[in-house]
Amino acid sequence: MEHFSELKATKIFKDSNEFDCQAMMFCFKTRFKTFDKNNKIISQGDDMEDVILILKGSAIVENIDSLGNISIVSQIKRGDVYGLEMAYAGEKIYKDSVIASEKCLVLFMNKHRLITPCENRCKRHEIVVKNIMKIVAENSMNLINKLSHMSKKSTREKLMSYFAYMSERAGSTYFEIPFNKTELSNYLSVDRSAMSSELTKMRNEGIIDFDKKEYHIIRKEK
Repeated sequence: MEHFSELKATKIFKDSNEFDCQAMMFCFKTRFKTFDKNNKIISQGDDMEDVILILKGSAIVENIDSLGNISIVSQIKRGDVYGLEMAYAGEKIYKDSVIASEKCLVLFMNKHRLITPCENRCKRHEIVVKNIMKIVAENSMNLINKLSHMSKKSTREKLMSYFAYMSERAGSTYFEIPFNKTELSNYLSVDRSAMSSELTKMRNEGIIDFDKKEYHIIRKEK
């Protein structure tokens, strides 16, 4: 089937064979669509009918509040799913916009078909639901980590909290982050100019070094 290799590599369709994937494409009323860089995959406030799965590329999840302030909720990359928590919570509209940060291949899955067991109670649907529960748990942990960074008092503390987390994930003091500086400031909810000034100070003090999205923690502050 088309795109089976991409589907097989995702967490949601893990342990599914080609026949099962083909059947689930019909069961979940799926459709594939390609988006160019900076195109909106989902618009905040639109009626929510689908959960999306990124098969190629990556995207930014962005939220705009009532005052027009933009915040970056997260980055989603190949294999990541957006909308599961909202689907299970019964949300009627999308709470965020999803914007392609590079060319993306996206699978749209009908939310009702995805979270509701089919009439046949088939084994393949049970496998997907089990995988969905793991993804929801991981997404919850990512949100907890973000809140932990944002709870720090100063811009420097927020940055170091985030860098320490990314360093731990990479298993090295050298690591790459998924955001440019504007996106990083939105993600941490800090002023971009103040953040850039703080990054420069931290580099001058020999705490970190960076080049675009690549960072190095030289030493930890006391």
